[in-house]
Amino acid sequence: FIPWKKLYHRYLMKEYTALRRVEQLLRDFAITKEQQECVLGLIRCVSAIPTGRKVDPSAVLRCLKSHHLFSKAELCVANKLPHLQSRMEAENMWAIITVMVLFSDGVSDIQNLMVCLQRPCSTLSVVDVTETLYCIATLLYAMRDQDIVITNRIHYSIFYCLYLMENSSVTMQTVGEETLANCPEVKLTSEQQRILNHKIERGQLVKIMALAGTGKTSTLVRYAEKFADLKFLYVTFNKAVAERGKSVFPGNVTCKTFHSLAFGSVGRRYKEKGKLNFFKMSVYSVSSLLQNRKGQSLFVRAKTVSQTLENFFASSDREISEEHTPIWFKNTHGERKLVSPMEKKLNVEEAKEIWYNMKKLDGDAEKKYKITCDGYLKLWQLSKPQLSGYDAIFVDEAQDCTPAIMDIVLSQTCGIILVGDPHQQIYTFRGAVNTLSLVRHTHVYYLTQSFRFGPEIAYVGATILDVCKRIRNKTLVGG
Repeated sequence: FIPWKKLYHRYLMKEYTALRRVEQLLRDFAITKEQQECVLGLIRCVSAIPTGRKVDPSAVLRCLKSHHLFSKAELCVANKLPHLQSRMEAENMWAIITVMVLFSDGVSDIQNLMVCLQRPCSTLSVVDVTETLYCIATLLYAMRDQDIVITNRIHYSIFYCLYLMENSSVTMQTVGEETLANCPEVKLTSEQQRILNHKIERGQLVKIMALAGTGKTSTLVRYAEKFADLKFLYVTFNKAVAERGKSVFPGNVTCKTFHSLAFGSVGRRYKEKGKLNFFKMSVYSVSSLLQNRKGQSLFVRAKTVSQTLENFFASSDREISEEHTPIWFKNTHGERKLVSPMEKKLNVEEAKEIWYNMKKLDGDAEKKYKITCDGYLKLWQLSKPQLSGYDAIFVDEAQDCTPAIMDIVLSQTCGIILVGDPHQQIYTFRGAVNTLSLVRHTHVYYLTQSFRFGPEIAYVGATILDVCKRIRNKTLVGG
């Protein structure tokens, strides 16, 4: 029924039979990097598409005459593939359509082509049009895989047009009488609708891979509105984001930061005792807690001990070990040196002593060992907290979770929804790991249609992900 669409997606999934089938097509039509005019082979391959009896090639070509690329494409086919004009009109029609796609300068040209082909005067069906485009897209994608030098712009434009056509927005009203009275209908993409069709259950871990500007927050809001009978906890790192969440989420969602949860359980006690340091522990303050020893300078040692503590706080480990010590340090001359095994042992001992005194609520009369925000978050993690009273937890910006935070999240028995963009990880300097790639899930969904920009910027973004990170299975699309 839709063989080229199936072949395209199976080829992207690297299914063996699809790979062999496409490779055979490339050989049969001489679409190889050794052939200088391999693009002509692509045109011949597409022109061989079977044509239904109801299709009138002459009528289709008349519909195409209004497109600004038609004359150029018709002339190209006549000059480069003259034998097609002496054959069936259908082959000539498909060849001209293919050349128009290859000559396209962007998404708008292909969208206009699709409009022409779907006019009432055209005898092509929607399936005829989409199958042709999938055929061209499959061959273009395979050509790049075969190291044939050809721009990815054409494939991207085809993909973009097909995506928008097949994933046209659906209308959904928000749930709740008071909301329905005040809010207009909200347009959701099919990707968003798929997420809303999934009701989270106890023990499930759902990932939502949301590319830049794809409406992850609005999707979560609609999700909470739809499942008004469930209670959600929305957690994030940024206080401003959590505060904004309070104004946009419905009443069945509690918005918190991870640190505010930890403060309520652990940090408050240290504040009451005057042992809470709201700022990051400075190297100077750490140096004042260390004894003078031979070897590294006091300041350099303080820096490595401070890094050891920070690495431990970010980890899911229960004890400080040599794994938390830095590999490198800079000496007083600014030279980068490896931390020796002896220095690592010393760092661990000194970090353990500071951590021991940090944890003590009593016995530190001078209050030199004040615990930091990451310190009381670590204590909270080690206490194995249970966030009871919620049916599910939304974890926003999950790509920036530390192992300590993920240990807390994954220990919960309710449903878990991790949301984030694996390509926007910005907190690695604080020990964050790409949770969206490392944690095993029960279900995964994608949001790829961005509302921040159009096709031009989306193409640049998709190309960067393709070239720099080899991300091709999910393509960024502009709204």
